[in-house]
This record gives sequence, C-alpha cells and structure tokens, in this order.
Amino acid sequence: MVRNDRSRMSVDAAGQAASGKVGPMDTDRSAASRRRGALAERGRAAHAAAVDLLWELAVLERLEYADEVAQVASADLRTLDGQLAILGGILRECLIDPERPPAPPEVALVSQVLHEVHAVRFAVHDHLGHERLRRLDQLDRGLARLRPVTDQDELLEMVCAAAAEAGGFERVMLSRVEDDTWRPWRSHATSIGDTELTFRDWIREVPRIELSHMLLESELVRRREPAIVARAAEDPRVYGPMARASDLTSYVAAPILSGERVIGLLHADHRGVEMTELDRDMLWFFAIGFAQVFERAVLLERLREQREQVRAAMRGVESVLEELASHTIDLVTRDEATSIGITRPARPVELERPRVLETLLTVRELEVLGLMATGATNDRIAQRLVIATGTVKSHVKQILRKLRVENRAEAISQYLRLTIGARED
Repeated sequence: MVRNDRSRMSVDAAGQAASGKVGPMDTDRSAASRRRGALAERGRAAHAAAVDLLWELAVLERLEYADEVAQVASADLRTLDGQLAILGGILRECLIDPERPPAPPEVALVSQVLHEVHAVRFAVHDHLGHERLRRLDQLDRGLARLRPVTDQDELLEMVCAAAAEAGGFERVMLSRVEDDTWRPWRSHATSIGDTELTFRDWIREVPRIELSHMLLESELVRRREPAIVARAAEDPRVYGPMARASDLTSYVAAPILSGERVIGLLHADHRGVEMTELDRDMLWFFAIGFAQVFERAVLLERLREQREQVRAAMRGVESVLEELASHTIDLVTRDEATSIGITRPARPVELERPRVLETLLTVRELEVLGLMATGATNDRIAQRLVIATGTVKSHVKQILRKLRVENRAEAISQYLRLTIGARED
C-alpha cells in the first residue's frame, strides 16, 4: 500500500516553499542568497518526496545505485539539479514500465511528484540564468568606472574597491607577482572591523612569499586560470598565515595577465558565505577587463614619456642647428676642431662617432647615448641592449658626469652637436 498522505505532504511542503520569483528592486547579493536558500529548501522537499515514493513503490530496491540516489539532497543548486534529474528519470520509467504497469492511484501520485521535480529544476535554471545576467550587468558597470581612467596609479588605487562593487564581494585583495614570489599589496572591505584591521596590518608587514608548488597561488601563475576554495580550513593549498590573518573560510582568486605573463593576483571573499563557481567567473572576468584597462594606461603613459623625450631631442637639435648656423669659422686644424666646445660647420648626420666621444665614454656608454638620442626610455634601451634597467640607469649617470651636463636633454644635445658636426675621415 502506497503511503499517499506522506508523499503528498512532502510535495505540498515543496510547493509552499519559495517560488524563486524576484522583485524588481531585489537585486543585491543578500536577496540572491535568500532566493538560493529558498530554492534549495524547495528542492530538498521535492527530492525527499521523490525518494520516499520510490521506496514505497519498491523501485529503489531493484536499483544497483539505490544508495547513491537516496543520498541527502545537496545544498548546491547545480548538484541538487543533477540529483533531481536522476530522480525525474526514474519516475518517468515508473510510468512506462511494461513489466510493472502502475495502478491509477500510483500514476496520479508519480505524476504529481514528477511535476514538482520538473518545476523545481525549471526554477533553479531560471534563477541561475537570471543571477548570471544580473552579475554580468553589475560587472560591466564596475568596469565602466575604470575605463575612462588613464593614470595607472589611480587605477591601482581604485581596483580593489571596483572589484568588490563589480563582483558583489565583501573583501578584495590585490597582490603583485614578481619572478617566483607573490606579495599581498592592497585590500578593500565594505565594512571595517577588527579582522579587517588585523588583515591590513598583515599585508603591510608580510614579506615576499615564495611560490612553492603546494600553494594555490602557484597554480594560478602556472595555469593562468582562476580558482575557488570552498573550505579554506580543509584545503592544503591555502597559505595558512593569510587565512588566519583574514579569517578566510571560502574565497576565489584570479590572475591578472599581461600577455602570457601573470603580473598580479586578485583574491575575493564574502565572509561567512561559501563562494560559488559564479563568484569565481565574475572575478576572472573582472581581472581580464582590468588587465586591458591597466595595459592601456601604461602604454599611454609610455607614449607620453616618449613624446616628451622626442620633444626634448628636437629642442636640442634646434639649438645645435642654430649654433651651427651662427658660429664663426676659425682657422684651425681638424684635430683642434674636434675638442669639446669648438663647433664646426654643419654636416649631414653620420653613423660614425667622433673621436672625442670615444675618448670620454666607453663602448657601452656610447651605445646607450646613441639610443638616448633617439628618445628611447631606460626600459627600451635595456631591451635593445639586453641588459638590466638598473644597469642602464648607471650608464646614464656616468654619461652625464663625463659630459658635465645636468640632464638627458643636455647630453643628447651634446651628442647631436658633436655628431652633426663630425666630418668624414
């Protein structure tokens, strides 16, 4: 005898749970969390009703994987949807089983429970779809705040707060990645308490952290993909000092890429809430968008610097040309004319360097000065000569000292004056 009353009570309870409908102003994270909870409750009720009915019909007893089917309903909506899909398939088979055709009362009850299972699955799909669209719209608005900004320092000041707003997170941390180390750098929280103050103190004091193969951050750098930590206390990849300082329970992380190289990391969480795959995706999309905005700002800054270098070089050329055009001619030998301070008549620019520079500067310093005259920055010179930027800066200091000038523009002017004035041997 099928216990119709018990199954009907389960289905009725499911129907009275939240319907998953969204009010026009109910779009914040807490409202979404309430809707997820209500749908999970409704799904658990439908799951229990289906399992009870299948036991009563002696269907599960004939299944090899009955224990798996009868497991407790998951709190995760996607997993719950999968469980309900399995139960729905078994219930459909009950209605069309030729070896054991159901009695009319059983047909009615199975149909009722099957309808609720499908209704819950539809509500779950609808919620997940709308929630993703809502979060994507929120993400676009957050990135829109960053797109007009062209100053890289200002972008770095804004990034954590913008990520929290765009992704719907309570706390976001920005880290630098340099070679084989990562260093927590900045953070933002929507509310400041003792935990957040402790976390900020830890960020200020923490040294560079080795990217060992055991750390989650190492995976982010190696795979260049986002990651999610559902339970920080149980995950061996979590960096313990960070988890203790921040009181992390669950979080998501994503790399910030420049081309194929990881230059930074973003960590985000919502304290007391287990993060989802959607949270991970939102942080990843934000990291991609921010990387593009930041790269544009850096390139614009480099372009401005290059433009100023060219302008300074052109001013130097103009000064040299003016000097050459107005200088008197002296009755001197060629060797006497090559000393610093004596200018000869203008000649076309030559690739061969005058001997006076070769006596003052080393071969490497001459190479650096030649590239400086093209308006190249220290970084560009370092790339061209395959040396460190610090080495370039050292060469520049030596060049300024040896030529007895105050800045790069004067050094370039001196170089152009001597080069333009050089004669063929």
